[in-house]
Amino acid sequence: FPSHDMPEEEEKEDGTISLEEFNSIENGMTYDQVVEIIGGEGVVQSEVGGEGEQFHTIMYSWDGETGFGANASVTFQGGVVESKAQFGLDF
Repeated sequence: FPSHDMPEEEEKEDGTISLEEFNSIENGMTYDQVVEIIGGEGVVQSEVGGEGEQFHTIMYSWDGETGFGANASVTFQGGVVESKAQFGLDF
């Protein structure tokens, strides 16, 4: 029998970020936890230092689900969320 697994509406794996998802991201979360919330990998915007260094900092961005040019960026320091910002994310 062919399987017809229909994803539930909550299970959108398109890698874009909504305001609700953005608001779920908290300082101290790992990159993997953030990817799980958003449903896709981010794009590296900048990186300072190297993996394992005390001040290794990476900023990732994701496109917003709504609005032209909407996006969010999350900065990780030492492997965990240090700050986040968003532009144009609606409900």
